[in-house]
Amino acid sequence: MISIVIPAYNEENRIGKTLKLLSAWMKTEVVVVFDGDDNTPEVVKKFPVKLFVSKDRLGKGGALKVGIINASSQRVLVLDADLPISREDLIKIISEDADLVIVKRRMVGMPLKRKVLHDSFVALVKVFFPCLRDLSDFQGGVKLMDREKALSVKDELIIQDFLFDVNLIYAFKRKGYKIKEVEVDYIHDETDSKISKKLVKVILLMFLSLVKLRVYYSPFRGVLKTRLFMKAQTSILRILR
Repeated sequence: MISIVIPAYNEENRIGKTLKLLSAWMKTEVVVVFDGDDNTPEVVKKFPVKLFVSKDRLGKGGALKVGIINASSQRVLVLDADLPISREDLIKIISEDADLVIVKRRMVGMPLKRKVLHDSFVALVKVFFPCLRDLSDFQGGVKLMDREKALSVKDELIIQDFLFDVNLIYAFKRKGYKIKEVEVDYIHDETDSKISKKLVKVILLMFLSLVKLRVYYSPFRGVLKTRLFMKAQTSILRILR
């Protein structure tokens, strides 16, 4: 038994199809966390799922934390609202035995510009966090995790934006939890993509969040906190406006 957690910021055009497919593929608990301002809740209410609505903007990371905390099963699958993988690959992921299962994406339909930026980001993450150099991908929107172990690192999950994935993976790595990477075909959908619509801003945001995360885990955090940490946080807030 697993629980599926889906962050849903303004996903009214995509989440209906995803929930319909999931209900046909398997009978399991689905938790949807909404923090937007469109009609996503009305679409979700047509399906037998748990819906959490936040009036405040949570960000991807914040939404996933809410979903994981409120999931009922010991194993939690976090999934993007556009359902980017096939049923066969989903079953393959669920069949793995690890504390955290992440995906190595064989991209289908990703524009060249996004692919170059993705590869550059992976390289940059490994520079900032060398202990992750044995992993190939960090941003795949499908992850399976042990709920208790995720809750054990909950207080370390300080990133609320798209860099939440790196934050989560590194937190598991530091604890010595078992991480498994599974290669899957990954369907890239540009429709309503939150990243593609504000690509430059997202790139800056992710870089600053990476700096923030590195400072947070630095042994000199107490010295740096009032300077680099706060400057990075202030810059991030300005970009989000």
